[in-house]
Amino acid sequence: MTATTVKRLAADILKVGRNRIRIKEGEYARAMEALTREDVKGLIEDGAVYSIRYVGPRTKPERKRKGPGKRKGKKYSRKGKKETWMERIRSQRKYLAELLKSGEVPAEYKRKVYLKIKGGSFRGKQALVNYLKENDMYVEKMKAEAKKAEEVPSPKKAVPKRESAAKKPVKKEKKPEKK
Repeated sequence: MTATTVKRLAADILKVGRNRIRIKEGEYARAMEALTREDVKGLIEDGAVYSIRYVGPRTKPERKRKGPGKRKGKKYSRKGKKETWMERIRSQRKYLAELLKSGEVPAEYKRKVYLKIKGGSFRGKQALVNYLKENDMYVEKMKAEAKKAEEVPSPKKAVPKRESAAKKPVKKEKKPEKK
């Protein structure tokens, strides 16, 4: 019998896979002489043919914890592409909101610049400012403050309050009775 046949029969007898069956080095000649299933059983009893223990998947305590919560240091705590993108876009949007609030960028350009930011046109805030200056959308702070002062309406004049009806005595006229 060949070694593969002996292994196949032994795997069937021991109820394990063929890859787990081993033949001892000095017992190869004896294993080749086996002719029947009973001979292979005898080899198993003598220890000439045996199966190695099963090594399954690792259980949870054996697993190494390599997740992002365990990583420390510059090398291991890198941010993903999405996190860096979100940081960049959010900072640009906040900066645009500040510029609009201060009046350095007129409101009519808001949508255009916002969509440019969304499209990823700017690497950072400085690139955004450069774009605004190149396209004459950026107004210097001094001019912006002067413009805001012009837009603020003058305070309303005080209007005298009306006297309430409770203060004035109401005269009641008596109507003549009809008979």
